[in-house]
Amino acid sequence: MDTIESRFEADTNQDRLVIHKCYLAKQLENLGDYEEARLALEGIWSVMGERPLVAGLAPATKAELLLRVGSLSGWIGSAQQIPHAQEFAKDLIAESARIFASLGQQENAVEAQTDLAICYWRAGALEEASVWFQEALSRATSVENRVRILINKAIIEIFANRVDEALNQLNQASPLLDQVKDHATHGRYHMQRAIAFKRLGGSDNLDRALIENAAASFHLEQARHRRYLARVENNIAFILMEVARHDEAIEHLDRARQMFTALKDSGSLAQVNETRARVFLAQKRYADAQEAAAAAVMILEQGDEQSLIAAALATQGIALAQLGQHQASADCFSRSVRIAEMAGDQVTAARARLTAVEQLKDFLSPTDLLDLYLEADERIGHSPDADSVKYLRLAARVAIGVAQRTVSIEDLLAVISLKDEVRRYEGELIKRAMDKTEGQITNAARLLGITHQGLCEMLKTRHKNLRTKPPRSRQRSPDSL
Repeated sequence: MDTIESRFEADTNQDRLVIHKCYLAKQLENLGDYEEARLALEGIWSVMGERPLVAGLAPATKAELLLRVGSLSGWIGSAQQIPHAQEFAKDLIAESARIFASLGQQENAVEAQTDLAICYWRAGALEEASVWFQEALSRATSVENRVRILINKAIIEIFANRVDEALNQLNQASPLLDQVKDHATHGRYHMQRAIAFKRLGGSDNLDRALIENAAASFHLEQARHRRYLARVENNIAFILMEVARHDEAIEHLDRARQMFTALKDSGSLAQVNETRARVFLAQKRYADAQEAAAAAVMILEQGDEQSLIAAALATQGIALAQLGQHQASADCFSRSVRIAEMAGDQVTAARARLTAVEQLKDFLSPTDLLDLYLEADERIGHSPDADSVKYLRLAARVAIGVAQRTVSIEDLLAVISLKDEVRRYEGELIKRAMDKTEGQITNAARLLGITHQGLCEMLKTRHKNLRTKPPRSRQRSPDSL
């Protein structure tokens, strides 16, 4: 059996002690016991945001410790919504991967790349997460690594509206699962399949999603993975909401909330609050929905998970619109769009725009409504999921209806002219930043006050002409990490 302890020839007693602590921490992390995992590293690391004690360790031992601390920092940062935790985690994990690569320990470097991709996913940088997953998959040879990558990569495909590709990834993982005896891995596999079928929509797919969640619950109970069990409860509530079984959905959410509260996982608790807000909206309990969504936003704004903040703001925007607080609603949708785009999450940004069209059709001007719809349609992707199609159709009916009633040719030309002018000005700012930083996208993004992935998205879509030389590839070999 492959364990952390069996990978290394420890040079000193200190190395042996650190390797043993890392082994215990990884076992606990795999069970979702992040605080217990942190305690297992006591004496060599304990304070979030601080590097572990690596002086005097052999390179392989140092790399393993950096990986464990980086991975745990990402999970704990997400659970407790700690600012900048994902950036700190990425730095440690990338350093770990470089050391493993220099030692020729490819499977260990692959494991680190997978953890790095997960950090990017949490931050909403779906494109960069996908690149890292693909890089790891191209180098992985062990069954455990390949299964882990395929299962986690599927969620990126789901969030990017590529649900068929997500199921393809999971189908590739399926025959390998027989060689993996870890119940938590099997539970995660069925969780992802459930999410994919839910996204596809339709009564048959929702039934399949419930079956997959039941399988996930079985394996996670065997693994005693309380954190993932709570997530399954939240996911089941989503499906029950879709089929108008609202009271049952609330019961599952109550169980999820109780479990996450016991785990002191405020980040996941915020996601449960956001789901509760959606159920309350379906029940037309708009004041309760606004309260639950606001609570979710307040918690999530403390952390780094931009896509989750954007989604919660959009839900709050719906509740405010239904309460007649139209300006506050418009502000929420505007913030949702801005945050999602800065993170490079175009799908969430598009859906926020489409929802704003539907909810604020009697508040926004006809030209504003048309502009929102056109911007959303440009960003929604080539293979939208069932929910996105629903939003597109609703928004299209609103936009077309408004245009037929009130919008003149002059109004349409004004919208087009304004969009062109905004893009021209935006392009000028980007060009100045790119010139000043000699084409370095990360530094240019910092000057502009946006994220690396947000600027990449602008250069890829709206300002292709400004990319005068190929970008630095994110698909780097382990040696160049």
